[in-house]
Amino acid sequence: MAASQHNDGLSGGPPRYFAVAEPVPGVLLVGTCVRGISRSADNGRTWKPIDGLDHISINTFAPAAGDGILAATSGGLFRSDDHGQSWHQLDEKPIYATVADGADRPNGLRTFRLLELRDGRVVAGTDGSGVWVRDNRSGWAPLGAAGTMVNSLAETSSGAILAGTHGDGVLRSDDGGARWDPSSDHLGDSSVHALAVLDDGSVLAGTGQGLARSLDDGRTWQRIADELDTHRIFSVLQLDDGRIMAGSYAHLWIGDGDAWRLVDPGLTPDEAWAVHFHRDAVYAGAKAGLLRSDDQGHTFRNVAPGSVVYGFASNIVGELLAGGDWGVRTGPDWEPVGELGPRAFAVFALGPEHLLAGTLSEGLMEYRDGVWSPVAGGPPHRQVYQFRRAAGGRLLACTGDVIDGIKVGGVFASDDGGRTWTETLSGRSYYSLTQTSDGMIYAGGRRCYISASGDNGDTWEPRPLPLGQEAKMYSLHADSRDRLFLGAGGQLLRSLDGARTWTVLDDGIDGVSFYDIREGPGSILAGATTSGVYTSADGGDTWQAGSLG
Repeated sequence: MAASQHNDGLSGGPPRYFAVAEPVPGVLLVGTCVRGISRSADNGRTWKPIDGLDHISINTFAPAAGDGILAATSGGLFRSDDHGQSWHQLDEKPIYATVADGADRPNGLRTFRLLELRDGRVVAGTDGSGVWVRDNRSGWAPLGAAGTMVNSLAETSSGAILAGTHGDGVLRSDDGGARWDPSSDHLGDSSVHALAVLDDGSVLAGTGQGLARSLDDGRTWQRIADELDTHRIFSVLQLDDGRIMAGSYAHLWIGDGDAWRLVDPGLTPDEAWAVHFHRDAVYAGAKAGLLRSDDQGHTFRNVAPGSVVYGFASNIVGELLAGGDWGVRTGPDWEPVGELGPRAFAVFALGPEHLLAGTLSEGLMEYRDGVWSPVAGGPPHRQVYQFRRAAGGRLLACTGDVIDGIKVGGVFASDDGGRTWTETLSGRSYYSLTQTSDGMIYAGGRRCYISASGDNGDTWEPRPLPLGQEAKMYSLHADSRDRLFLGAGGQLLRSLDGARTWTVLDDGIDGVSFYDIREGPGSILAGATTSGVYTSADGGDTWQAGSLG
């Protein structure tokens, strides 16, 4: 077993279920980004993470000779001979793909997928160099689809080869790879991460917009599984009992058709998504439920078990609002505020009985006169991640969506109390807004691209990419001393010069992703993270984990 690896900071966040396997009927394995492997011996009802594989990314599984199973990982090639209960390392070199014999890969090319065809050849999907093929006589050679990033491969029951690509949908070859043609009618998304041929000959494709199915050998597609719609599906597997297992960023499902069950492989037991200071208490939305601390975040108690909360707000009459899978509720008894169908990701109080909710499927919603309804003049995007009232009184909202397979979004401004909205920053999804005492507003966008506005959000200027690297963008917050804190992948960064330069904070939080950061009385910082709630009393230099009492 390899020792745990230091997180490079670019990954982090939700586990991302990249690989799934069923080595024997009823035994399930899931492989993740950074979080290692979790195993179920009872068809997915209960799970146990595999010790010692934390901080390792599992990219693919493959059956091996003698009832073994191989795992291609960021820590090299691993093998298990007891159906995934224990693993030993065969090779230390990071790899993305493997087949039954741990086959080699095209020299000098990053290989995302390997597939052994029925004629004995092995084909490889590469990062930008299309599909390659290996035979016993000539070694590796290009097969086709030159210049394409190929994420996934499958061979249909008729012998056709399908290639799932990044940006070009599905490519299909009927002649062993000599010619590749687009085969993406009604696929719904141009990025295809996973392909699986089912027992009945149909084909499933995991895309950036959920699942699609082909009933004609991969020629045309139809979107299925409404519950998985808008989720990026990285892995798909048909189980021995006929059900389908599908993995996404933070979710894993088992089901079929329109009946899907969300399962928890137990890899993020302490995960928290939102934090908020209200009067003398700290509140957090966590996997365990809605938590409250009365000792500045040192210990928490569960005040609403089983709830899933993504955002908080305090209204002008001193009530605390929580938005999540349950819609919007009001503390301390957590009674529902009207009947909001979609989950609320962000909440903003315009008045005691006048609320805005940002959802992840229905865009901007408004609560007025006891009823929730869509805002007719709201942003055109389905995801609204955060609200901010700028110092000048203007309302700002950051949004995202996927349209025609492309991620879009922006920052929108309203000068009429949220009735109509105008886009002032576009080009990518934006997730977080904050403002410093000099009036400068900062918007954190996809892949950690940050823009700043000194004119109340009318115009924006891009800031340098933090540390010169793209990473997952989670949170952006300015404290009372105008220090900026950025949750970027598995790191927390701090800037003292308006997002021009950044330093990494890692005392006590190495490899932890910060989904939300807030400042409370006495300049206490609190962060909702992949490993629970952390607090800092020294401006982020050191952090301490809170405990659930």
